[in-house]
Amino acid sequence: MGDTVSVSCPHVVYLGGFGRSGSTLLERILGAVPGWVNVGELVDLPRSVYPHRELCGCGERFTDCPFWSRVGQDAFGGWSDETLARLAGLRLDVARQRQVPQLLRLARGGAPGSELARRVAAYQEGYGRIYRAVARAAGATVVVDASKGPAHGLALGLSLPHGPGKGYTLGMVNLVRDPRGVAYSWSRRQVERPQSGTDPRPMWSISASRSAAQWAALQTEMALIGSVAGVPTRRLRYEDLVARPRRAVLELVHGLGLPLPDGGLDHVGEHAVTLAASHGLSGNPSRFRHGRIELSADVEWQRAMPARDRRVVTTATLPWLMAYGYPPARPRGTEPHTSSRAERG
Repeated sequence: MGDTVSVSCPHVVYLGGFGRSGSTLLERILGAVPGWVNVGELVDLPRSVYPHRELCGCGERFTDCPFWSRVGQDAFGGWSDETLARLAGLRLDVARQRQVPQLLRLARGGAPGSELARRVAAYQEGYGRIYRAVARAAGATVVVDASKGPAHGLALGLSLPHGPGKGYTLGMVNLVRDPRGVAYSWSRRQVERPQSGTDPRPMWSISASRSAAQWAALQTEMALIGSVAGVPTRRLRYEDLVARPRRAVLELVHGLGLPLPDGGLDHVGEHAVTLAASHGLSGNPSRFRHGRIELSADVEWQRAMPARDRRVVTTATLPWLMAYGYPPARPRGTEPHTSSRAERG
């Protein structure tokens, strides 16, 4: 894989899974590797970032950011309402959770001349323009997209047997976190999204039971994408990332078969990372934190999560807890470490 990536045909590292699992942190760490660039949650560009003129990770509004202005000019001759509305419409047509079975069928060579195949090709063509323009603007060969949704990643990553070719390659990272920590994070009070600028809008908040159901469904989809659709997929646990960031990132990059230049992980220490501002879009509010960031797992849920919620999530996700190495119950004597929490994207 490493021999084929280039600025003109970049490789996309797509971070899939469920929110509040550390994707913003991982995306920024990977985007700081020389020759790599992170774009945040690109799926939000047409549906919220552009319509609401949200802030880029550099602090500028999207429409005022020189980097994204160059990307838009290169990709489409400039951003326009029509272009972004078309991408948003195509997402509803091809990249929602309910369409995963049909997308898997396409990935296996079924219905090659269908309307869905035509729309998937158009979706890939539109995002391919953006990926290539991003790579050229950054002088990068690898683009890191933290959009997370498995259906969106599958639509962009599957190979159409009779398609024109995407103009990029794509591999997925299934970033997972203990679902009880995820559910606790989603159920907490709403947090304002700083990307909104002068029009503050809170991040979503959902119940623990709904979070558990969605987490389990997305894990099933990620497994199918890797085994049925043939999209290269690697799994990384959030807990391992914050406990041993350098080792975790090194193993992930090697597992993806991607190039890592000498000194490529100089920004990753044993217990901290040093991150500059980037042009990532949307995501966790921690996107705007720069400099040295100390890492330790956010395990506040072990102390503060209501017992009923813990039981519900544990029961609903037990097969994955066992498969991924998460203990069904916290060992006796284990104390939560909440004084310095790493971000959850």
